Amino acid sequence: MKFLIQKVDGEVRHDFSLTLLESIRFQTWLTQTQDIKVKYLDYFEITDPDMIYPIQWKPMHHDYVPVGSVEFVSEFLGHFHNHTPKPINVPVELFDYCERSIWNGDKNGFFKGYGKLFVKSNDVIKGIVGILNEDEFHNLPSGNYQFSEPIDIESEWRAFVYQGKLVGLQNYSGEFTMFPSVVEIENMIDAYKSAPIAYTLDVGVFDEKTFVIEAHDLFSCGLYGFSDYRVYPHMLYRWYHEYLNKIK
Repeated sequence: MKFLIQKVDGEVRHDFSLTLLESIRFQTWLTQTQDIKVKYLDYFEITDPDMIYPIQWKPMHHDYVPVGSVEFVSEFLGHFHNHTPKPINVPVELFDYCERSIWNGDKNGFFKGYGKLFVKSNDVIKGIVGILNEDEFHNLPSGNYQFSEPIDIESEWRAFVYQGKLVGLQNYSGEFTMFPSVVEIENMIDAYKSAPIAYTLDVGVFDEKTFVIEAHDLFSCGLYGFSDYRVYPHMLYRWYHEYLNKIK
């Protein structure tokens, strides 16, 4: 396995990168081999659209798995594979686990008479997202969106899934003592038949019910303390190569 890790101002800044480095140390100690290779590349996210930071991709980087921000990984995939990943949001297979009305559509879709709707882009990671009223809903730019009824959430958790199995569960917002139903999460995992080999599943808890918030491919995902050194490098590596096979 070979990983290309993003640095910012010469430092590793992301929790998922730091955990990967610790995982590699563990794997090296466990196997007494140096099978995992790492390179670093400085990359800055530019918020001013008039500024361009010329990242120095090199041909040797092609064979590495990129590990860094969404922008870093997206630019890597665009440069070497002419493809940019899209968000998963809530897969249709998991709509029945949402505890709210939810649908995919465009700005010409129906508002259903809700006072407000939660809207998220189905086209761009970190694209349009927020709670909109009816006027704002109809003024959306052209594109594909996921719409859902706003819902109260008392506690939010990130489930880590690898090869169809729950391998980690971390609280990231709200009341950490309000634990979600692991049985319900495993039912969600079973229902998500088209799932990637490694992904995160964010779930919420309210009024003792556990429901889906959204899912993410396993790249650029905050870990919130997840640190299973045995499987984490394999999750990153196998997700990436499965993704490349899908876009060929």
